[in-house]
Amino acid sequence: MEESSLKFNNLQNKIVRFISSCLFEEEEDTYQQLMNFLNKLDSLLDYSNWQSKLKLPFDLEFFLYEVFKSALDCKISPKELQQLIEVAYKMGKHQLELKPRISPVWTGPITNEAPIKLNTYDTVKYLLESAKEEIFIVGYSFSFNNEKIKKLLRCIENAAERNCRINVIVNDVENNFKEIMNHWKKERYQINVYHWKGYNSSEFTSLHAKLVIIDQQKLLLTSANFSYHGFQKNIETGVIIENHEIPKVIWKQFHSLMKEQQMDRAY
Repeated sequence: MEESSLKFNNLQNKIVRFISSCLFEEEEDTYQQLMNFLNKLDSLLDYSNWQSKLKLPFDLEFFLYEVFKSALDCKISPKELQQLIEVAYKMGKHQLELKPRISPVWTGPITNEAPIKLNTYDTVKYLLESAKEEIFIVGYSFSFNNEKIKKLLRCIENAAERNCRINVIVNDVENNFKEIMNHWKKERYQINVYHWKGYNSSEFTSLHAKLVIIDQQKLLLTSANFSYHGFQKNIETGVIIENHEIPKVIWKQFHSLMKEQQMDRAY
């Protein structure tokens, strides 16, 4: 391989390391600052004051120093360096979007030092509003007495108006059926409510799972019931999983019960 190709490959590797560090440390503003800085340069020989202008953390400053040094070695223009960094940034963002994400979710007091910042209510609201094809909810207990929880039902109704499928599986308690349907303001055909038949051998069985699956792509697993106390007042924990096969696997698990007629349709 020619020396010039080796130098160029070395530059690309250093750009990738710099961009990866920016994205990992959530320093995306650094990328825009750098692009603005390069846009004002006529030559990379003019880059000497970049430390004082960009004011980066030490590791990013070191990685960017390596980038500039390699770029000078390759004798490329600021515009060419801009283009290389832009391509690396777009590829890095794309890879980040495809990376599995697992985030903890919490109902309860939020202190200054608490590591969990996502609360259950806002997470559920965001998920419902983001649905494009299907909302799939499994829950033990449902209560819509509180106005904030009614707003979540309005989010589900809005999704139904967007032609999303709405499938809800509840524990076999008549109150759950009535609670949902008494507050449902759209046509009944726009929501499917099922319940698990349970095991014939024992009356002490219940559907106790609580989860929300959106478009078979995003999954919230939680200890919280679909209620004001579950989403606002109790201490509850959960996780939201995205860009992973688990949401679809759990969706298929419940649908296998429906296909084998272990779920009865209530409405």
